[in-house]
Amino acid sequence: MSEQHEGGCLCGATRYVFSGAPRFAIRCYCRDCQRVSGGGHAPQIAVGRDGLTVTGALKIHRRTAESGSDLEFGFCGECGSPLTKSTSRAPEIAFLYVGSLDNPAIVAEFKPVFEAARQPWDQG
Repeated sequence: MSEQHEGGCLCGATRYVFSGAPRFAIRCYCRDCQRVSGGGHAPQIAVGRDGLTVTGALKIHRRTAESGSDLEFGFCGECGSPLTKSTSRAPEIAFLYVGSLDNPAIVAEFKPVFEAARQPWDQG
């Protein structure tokens, strides 16, 4: 049996569970992730979409990234916490915001991406 990990939003109305280890972890500095996180970057893990189950209301916002990829951001339908992200460049995976994990300590190393958009005050 594969190990399961859980997470969810601030109010508890939307939860998720996924099985297995994250495929990889990123610290994204793109402007979209800065806006979603309210900070300089957004730490995320990639998990297989087929092993992810979301319960509760998930509000989806769609947009096209500067790179041309179609993006979907998933937020709790009640409190608005950012939970998921997906990209047309990798439809088989879903990104989860690390801060929404019940145990964010499962992630030790992050690969920085879109560093050209990194804010000079964000050294994290």
